[in-house]
Amino acid sequence: MTFYEEAVEAFRRREIDVVQRLSEEEITRAQAAGDVAAEVEAVGCLARIAIVDGDLPEARRLAGEARELARRTSDRRLERTPLHILAGTARMDGDVPAARRLLAESIALNESLGERRSVANERHNLAYLELHAGEVQKARELFSAARREVVEGEMTNMYPQVALSTAVIAAADGDHRRATRYLAAVDSELRRIGHHLDPDDAQEHQALRERLVEELGRDSFDAEYRTGSSLALLEVISG
Repeated sequence: MTFYEEAVEAFRRREIDVVQRLSEEEITRAQAAGDVAAEVEAVGCLARIAIVDGDLPEARRLAGEARELARRTSDRRLERTPLHILAGTARMDGDVPAARRLLAESIALNESLGERRSVANERHNLAYLELHAGEVQKARELFSAARREVVEGEMTNMYPQVALSTAVIAAADGDHRRATRYLAAVDSELRRIGHHLDPDDAQEHQALRERLVEELGRDSFDAEYRTGSSLALLEVISG
């Protein structure tokens, strides 16, 4: 397993101390070896840790540092991770113009590189941005496009976040019972695989849960949640 694969897996399990150690060790090794690509990824992992800690300014600083490292090379692929993180921090910070610009830039870069998963992921993030800006139809179209790409590409590691956005759209349509069942399916799958949502999606998850409990009341929410726990995520996102 490569450093990045090991770090990402630890991050998804929220083993933050492991990610910190691995990243610092990799930065030391990469700098000694002149391995800029590895250094970019390791600094990006430190930026992700800052996001989990709620320190968005530090995350932006580290992602900016990683992007500057990437720009010193002729390999545009190295900009993908820092650009993604910069877009995510702008979105979480509520800076809509910056987030739109950075997400559009990230989508264009990943399309030019043939990175279908990253394109789907960034479209998905852009959809949330548009939803919160009141552009519900635009968000619906972006969510649908991302969902098609995920299903057709069998990107199973994205199923939880796509199922979550399906629940979010159901809630936006006023179908709070269906949204609750879908939310339960997401939670059930995350428990099964031992993973956590990325911080930006975790924000959406918490906001949705609070909204659904408020709309349905605790008893009705719990009843629908129990029903949804047995749903398969592919059934949710294909429904």
